[in-house]
Amino acid sequence: MKLRLALLALAFVVSFAGQDASLLGAEPSASYLLPGNPLDGSRLFSEKGCLGCHSVYGVGGVAGPELGQGILKRPLLDIAGVMWNHSPGMVHLFQEMRTALPQFKPAEMASLLSFLYYLGSLDPPGDAAAGARLFREKQCQTCHSLGGKGGKHGPKLDSYGRYATPLYLTAGLWNHGKAMAGVMEAIRVPRPAFGKNDIADLLAYIRTTAGSVERVYVRPGNPQVGEKLFVQKRCAQCHRPNAQGTRIGPDLRTKLKGSLIGIAGAMWNHGPKMWAKMDNVPSLAPEEMSDLISYLYFLQFIDPTGNVARGRVVYQEKRCGGCHTLPGVSGTVGPDLASAEKLQTPVEVVTEMWNHVGTMERKMLEESVEWPVFKGGEMADLISYLLSVRKSSAAPADGKKSEPKEK
Repeated sequence: MKLRLALLALAFVVSFAGQDASLLGAEPSASYLLPGNPLDGSRLFSEKGCLGCHSVYGVGGVAGPELGQGILKRPLLDIAGVMWNHSPGMVHLFQEMRTALPQFKPAEMASLLSFLYYLGSLDPPGDAAAGARLFREKQCQTCHSLGGKGGKHGPKLDSYGRYATPLYLTAGLWNHGKAMAGVMEAIRVPRPAFGKNDIADLLAYIRTTAGSVERVYVRPGNPQVGEKLFVQKRCAQCHRPNAQGTRIGPDLRTKLKGSLIGIAGAMWNHGPKMWAKMDNVPSLAPEEMSDLISYLYFLQFIDPTGNVARGRVVYQEKRCGGCHTLPGVSGTVGPDLASAEKLQTPVEVVTEMWNHVGTMERKMLEESVEWPVFKGGEMADLISYLLSVRKSSAAPADGKKSEPKEK
């Protein structure tokens, strides 16, 4: 019952922060990992017992580190590497609690890892005092009125007081941005740039001044929908997450960093350059903005393609061959990695590593093998090597498909 209540509190914290998310849109082959709702993993986080040891924004246990501070804001396989590095300690904690280590299916592992990554997207709640300072410094009152005070060049901002998420304000800034730029140029008001949490701070000030008690939320962004919107809204004509689009704009996978609201701020800051290249600026409803920004945020979740040569070195340095068999390697303690089932994709590999971590730790202790620790990128390299070996082992020597044997 306690965990159920904690999960409800966690869902409220995430929803109130007014953010969204998406999963893997950079590699076409990895699109299957895009979640419809990145919060789905929060259910697994509770059901599998993670919440009993780890807290998220103060909700949960204290045996493990707090995970709501963006410490797992890294690619999927790097998150899996962190889990692996700390898995012996987690195994012992479950043993002390006399509870079996939770097992995962690949889809569950992908959902959990996307949720852990999603936690890094949430900025602190907006600060009304900081927002009041920004409202003056950015000269918003020159064009907009709030609480009966201010200019008349633009619409009143009081109506935004009912929104609990900055995404409504973000959508308004995008949809009216080109017209706003023209007005500001005409009346000689410098066009403001927005930093990390500025939009959230401005909304907090608007809510406080408008005095609205109504709270309108937007659902968490759907990255699968965001990936489609990226094409439908013609973003892919200029930007290329890997092979998509042209080179008019930067590769968003390498250039776009930060939280969800940080990405929204970057869209505003670079608006004039983008609008200059467009015949018609595509409009975005708040829900569409949520989906699109979620997709853009999760571009950073996709691991760059691992290096097979480096992966072979990792395999040797971590002494994987001491237990496992590969062509030319004679380990006999663990299964043959070239033919074992459930090792067809990177997610299947990390899932099986987790599910058998208790067994592997016992075998390593028996064989006096030090527990291997993975640094950034090493897990991706190792898995690329393993999958390349599996592919080579499965191919017939003459390069032809093998015919099924007659019974």
